[in-house]
Amino acid sequence: MNFENLLNNFDMGVCVDQLQREALVDLVLLFVEIDGVVEDKEMQYTFDWVSSIKWDNPTSPVDYVKENLLSARAAIEAGEIEDFIRHRCKHIIDSPAKSLAVELAKGVSMSDGHLDSSEAKAIDFLTKCVA
Repeated sequence: MNFENLLNNFDMGVCVDQLQREALVDLVLLFVEIDGVVEDKEMQYTFDWVSSIKWDNPTSPVDYVKENLLSARAAIEAGEIEDFIRHRCKHIIDSPAKSLAVELAKGVSMSDGHLDSSEAKAIDFLTKCVA
């Protein structure tokens, strides 16, 4: 992240770490939705992870997930998966979070025991995006 972006985030009163966490959640939600079937195991994986992270947003993590699941679905339906990933990756700034993004995408995608071709393609794109 360049210095100007950092200053802009501080000026807006936005916590950079929270933006990064929200971007990670958004990516997980994309991978929940991407194969067209929302499995209970995928949602359990998501809620287990989300409940384990620090959260500094007035919207509860559960409400955030519910609200942003629709955004992920809309991006998929509009054929904007790569744009969605690229936009969220702009907020993932440190190496551990970049690794975590790929780990979470693989984890939620495999939580139902099956890696769909659309999931695999998006994981490949995400991996390149955070590199």
